[in-house]
Amino acid sequence: MPITVTTADARAQFSRIADTVVATGQPVTVFKHSRPWVQITPVDAGDWAEIPNERTLAAMREVETMHGHARFDNAEDLIAAMWASADAAG
Repeated sequence: MPITVTTADARAQFSRIADTVVATGQPVTVFKHSRPWVQITPVDAGDWAEIPNERTLAAMREVETMHGHARFDNAEDLIAAMWASADAAG
């Protein structure tokens, strides 16, 4: 049976709802004005580890600029380049 909540409930009890989503693996649909609006779903740990946040993307752009616009495919390559720069500097 699908789990649903109102926007008011989602706002007031987000932590509890998120805990339930993680514990059960079941998504929760949030209704606004009696219509499905958004869905809270669990994230596979393997998936989120590969999605860089805005700070990571900004750091990647900065390092790319420092390294003559080299492209980094993932955070591990970025970090390796940053350590190499730090080692070379001193």
